[in-house]
Amino acid sequence: MVKTQYNEQHMGAAYGPYGQMTQAPQAETMRIDDVIVRTVALVAATFIAALLTYGMVADGIANSDADAIGTAMMLGTIGAVVGLGIMIFSMFKPVTNPFVAFLYAIGQGLLLGGVSAVFEQQWPGIVVNALLATILVFGAMLALYKFRILKNSPMFTKVIVGAGIGIFLLSMANLLFSAFGVDLGLFAGPGESVSALQWIIAIGITLWAAFSFILDFDMIEYSAQHGAPKKYAWAGAFGLTAGLIFLYWNLLRLLSYFQGD
Repeated sequence: MVKTQYNEQHMGAAYGPYGQMTQAPQAETMRIDDVIVRTVALVAATFIAALLTYGMVADGIANSDADAIGTAMMLGTIGAVVGLGIMIFSMFKPVTNPFVAFLYAIGQGLLLGGVSAVFEQQWPGIVVNALLATILVFGAMLALYKFRILKNSPMFTKVIVGAGIGIFLLSMANLLFSAFGVDLGLFAGPGESVSALQWIIAIGITLWAAFSFILDFDMIEYSAQHGAPKKYAWAGAFGLTAGLIFLYWNLLRLLSYFQGD
């Protein structure tokens, strides 16, 4: 997930089939507040983990400490592998285990922090801008859903899920070819000129990341209204956290394209 850092996120069917979510609960049922609390906890874990590797890389660059940078990148690589594994797992089964959800959040945080520090070194201020943009886009999509300006529908779901599968396969192909030293030219690296195709891909994936929140909001609302077991609040929180991380990666890359030009 190096650019798999960017594109591996948020591909899983985080919640499972609607029917699976609304079986008669044996105990408490989930509420939207439960999802909010768990999402805040997962985002906080991601942020704390990111601060660790961000500090290591930033200090390593400032002090020419190759060992610190190497350690941070090793932690980030482990986080990327763990995150990819959990994301693939989530395609087949909702993530309702808090340990797995936190493992994903921390792993992605370790990756996010180190890579963000590298971007920040090259383009000062880009990390703050990407974070603010992520918050603003998420808030805008929530408002559009809340006021029913954007609503889910069978066709909307098909388009988002189909595009998500395509993005995932594209990411995996890019990762596989990169492992053998082949550059497909799909994503521009730091300092490289950006082609028209790379701009189209970057903008398209970022838009997909934003609009995919509509599915998350709809699933959470539907599940809460129809008495899904409380454990599925973790599935909702996992989906939102993965979506926020994925959106951040894409906004960070998109902003770097603007800086590069």
